[in-house]
Amino acid sequence: MKKINLILLISGLLAGCSGSGDTINPQPPQAKCAIPTNLKFQQGYNLFSWSDNSGQNSGYYEVEFGDKGFALGSGTKVGVSNTSYSAALYKNSTYDFYVRKNCGTANGVSNWAGPITILANNTTGCIKPGYANYTKTTSSVYSSIFEATISWENDGISVYEVSLTTTPTPPAPGTGDFVIAGQNATYTGLSKMITYNFFVRKRCTDNSFTDYYGPYKIKWE
Repeated sequence: MKKINLILLISGLLAGCSGSGDTINPQPPQAKCAIPTNLKFQQGYNLFSWSDNSGQNSGYYEVEFGDKGFALGSGTKVGVSNTSYSAALYKNSTYDFYVRKNCGTANGVSNWAGPITILANNTTGCIKPGYANYTKTTSSVYSSIFEATISWENDGISVYEVSLTTTPTPPAPGTGDFVIAGQNATYTGLSKMITYNFFVRKRCTDNSFTDYYGPYKIKWE
């Protein structure tokens, strides 16, 4: 009788360890950087959006998208400061979208949210960039000049026209420099005593242009 009871006890323990609720999550939650939620897609503007209710307002978001079934790391990657992104898509093509939060050096990045799979109903409308950021360096604290590298909302496909001026008035069309998709604009020899104004606009598929984004101020201090 003791032998039978022992067998039943062991069987019970094994059953308790093999329940359906023991599935291992291959992407465990990141406590310090919450995953975006409520992923949506608005067809009219090819607008991918999400929610961030974590209260972690610092940082930015990383979006990655590509053909349906693409492997993360091989798609088009963009960084955005708000909770939406208007992607450059082609009509009747199917895409997967992912997004994650980048909470900075101290808190790291969240896991990826997605994919959300969509069939694009139209080619992306030509929308002007929505934001810009810059970094600055100088050879010495005693130097009178500095260098600025400027990035902006970039769809990873389009060409952009950029201009850096000393006035807040938009430049004349065609007087700027053209920058291919995914690249930044770097300006050297800038005076630490002058405030500059940066402008950028997108070239559309029909070779027309959006309005300029700007003036975005660039200065040493």
